[in-house]
Amino acid sequence: MTLPDWMKGPSIEPSGACVGGRQGFVDRSLKGFASFFKKVYIAESFSAKDAFLQRLEPRASLAGFFFLILGAALSGSWVFILSLLFFTTGLSVITKVGVGPLLRRTLPAAVFTLLLAVPSAFSFVTPGAPLVELGGLTITSEGVRTAFFFVLRVSSMAALASLAALTTTHSGFFRGLGRLVPAFFVTALFFTFRYALILVKTAEEAALARKSRTICGSGVMEGQGWSASRAAFILKRSLSMADEISMAMASRGFDGHVRLNPAGSFKAFDFIWIFIASFFFFLSLGF
Repeated sequence: MTLPDWMKGPSIEPSGACVGGRQGFVDRSLKGFASFFKKVYIAESFSAKDAFLQRLEPRASLAGFFFLILGAALSGSWVFILSLLFFTTGLSVITKVGVGPLLRRTLPAAVFTLLLAVPSAFSFVTPGAPLVELGGLTITSEGVRTAFFFVLRVSSMAALASLAALTTTHSGFFRGLGRLVPAFFVTALFFTFRYALILVKTAEEAALARKSRTICGSGVMEGQGWSASRAAFILKRSLSMADEISMAMASRGFDGHVRLNPAGSFKAFDFIWIFIASFFFFLSLGF
């Protein structure tokens, strides 16, 4: 078979945004939605691996991470917090999560905290011994120590929280949390998580439907206007969906409490993990 002559000629390119051009607003939105779901499913794949933290009973895992995060929040020693950060990094290797995924989730919090902590390094915020002069502004040694300690503390807590999320399945997280805190908070958090996934998926389907029906790319203003209209539509739809789900659940006997599966018994690894975490916690009280 041969191609017809009209297909062998020079291709006719549409004009305007269809030729080259920058990535459209809808395309960037689709990329953002895909990135969100990729992070959710990658986190679930880490929690499914066979490693030390993944084998723990969810209650023991969350209780241990709670002790560690509380120790990082209460300790006044940068040496202890730095040791805890190295300990968390070592755990990421042992649990087959890896330093890379942990760093990608911790670095944004560290950078944002650094931006907030930069003013505290100057003398007009933290008086002290002058260290460096920058354009009439003085950086003090006390200010640098304060900023460093603040960034280190937040980075350690963010790393611990990220590792807890990566090594605990979503169902296990809510099941374990339901045994440690009042059921009302667990129910609210559970439905918030589920609604977020549903609404993001709805927005992704709307953007994909528009892209599949568009030949030429739209301008930035048009794309932003369409996204704003979709946001209002999704908000209205979420309110309607909430009413429908609430009535459906009430008709099936839902009384405001999520029924959890019976908790499993603690094993040797669970007690070891809680002992290690509580040891770090009590150690932080002495620093």
